Amino acid sequence: MAGVSGNILSVLLAEGQTDAVFYDMVKEHFLKAHCAVKIEHIEGLRNVNDKVLDALTTKNTDRQVRAYCCLDRESRYAKTPEFDLKFIRSELKSANITNVLSVDQIIATQMIESWFFHDIMGIFKYLKVPKANRNPKAYRPVEQFRANDLNELFRRYDKVYSKGDRARHFIESLDVKLIYDQCKVLKEGVELIRNTQRRKKK
Repeated sequence: MAGVSGNILSVLLAEGQTDAVFYDMVKEHFLKAHCAVKIEHIEGLRNVNDKVLDALTTKNTDRQVRAYCCLDRESRYAKTPEFDLKFIRSELKSANITNVLSVDQIIATQMIESWFFHDIMGIFKYLKVPKANRNPKAYRPVEQFRANDLNELFRRYDKVYSKGDRARHFIESLDVKLIYDQCKVLKEGVELIRNTQRRKKK
């Protein structure tokens, strides 16, 4: 695309606002020293391919972009519903969207809340769970737990888990470095962003 200039921008297309809040923390701790990062949320998986294509063809068109689709698998084993990375890449190529240098994926199993359980002790502390009632082994493996399980744990201690920006205080209380160390997908995702940022346009 003519007129593209400046440093390459890493655009993280987060599935929802909760994901965007979490990836804000990831950006601050692991990415901002390495590359320019912008986080946008695409408001769910419904029509996800169209949403991703719209985000990449109508925004940041004056910058060279490397995009990362940060989505939930919504199960432990199945593919992310509707999402088709090959289709997205093909459509961008067919439309000659040359400022988008690459599109990759970072997929949470089952969802972003599953990752929060890596810091189960931090969750217990936030909820002021009595030490005698703290059983971290009950929340392993983290991949079997979802937002509903987090909500149930909150209710047990007279609190409400709210998604989106309302969860910011809770999410920011979590130990993102611990989550990073224990979550293979997140660690690989951060390395992917760093490595593709250094990759030259072919």
